[in-house]
Amino acid sequence: MALSLVAAVPGPGGSAVQLADLGTKLEYLHPALYAGEAARRAATPNHPANAAGTRAYQEHVRLLREEHIRNEGWQRLLHDHLELVYNPAKAIAIGVMIGDAATGDRRHHPTNLHKRGAATARAAKRNNVQLELFLSSAEPDEAALSDDEAEALQIWFLVSYRVQVGDSVHIHSELSLPARVERGFVVEWKHRIPLPVLEMDGIEPQDEDGPQEIDIPVDFR
Repeated sequence: MALSLVAAVPGPGGSAVQLADLGTKLEYLHPALYAGEAARRAATPNHPANAAGTRAYQEHVRLLREEHIRNEGWQRLLHDHLELVYNPAKAIAIGVMIGDAATGDRRHHPTNLHKRGAATARAAKRNNVQLELFLSSAEPDEAALSDDEAEALQIWFLVSYRVQVGDSVHIHSELSLPARVERGFVVEWKHRIPLPVLEMDGIEPQDEDGPQEIDIPVDFR
């Protein structure tokens, strides 16, 4: 897999200004990552092997949606099998993705940790198309897009990578716009907004299995 990724460069005004241009804030993104980590730690060895990653994914999506819907008037969007939250004023949406160890690092070129499906490749292709969007909504919190509107949609991803550091976890992240996907991996980003590292400790897993309970490090897709 040949990587031709663009390194992240500081945007005008820093990450807060860049996020504001999209209609979002760090205060909406970090809670989603926090909730995912908390849900991950709640999985026990008696859960299915992929439970930790699945729970983290579900909470990433839920909190990402709830924060933006409640505070900014965004809408839920299920588009081409991608679970997103949608900004009708900007014609953009945000999904979630697990990245590799370069995630959030301006000096290196991250990609997704696990192979993605064709929907992500189609999203990356659409991200290079600039069209005017007119929204037709089914209900206040849920977006319904026509074919033309779907083609105009720009899809960003909250990309995260967790690192165990002693008794704590450091979550590296960025809000980034994929431009090209090859064989299921992002090989080019159109824009990257690295975010501050989220450091977490003190979240105890549920003690359903006694003192031998362990954390299962399973990443979601």
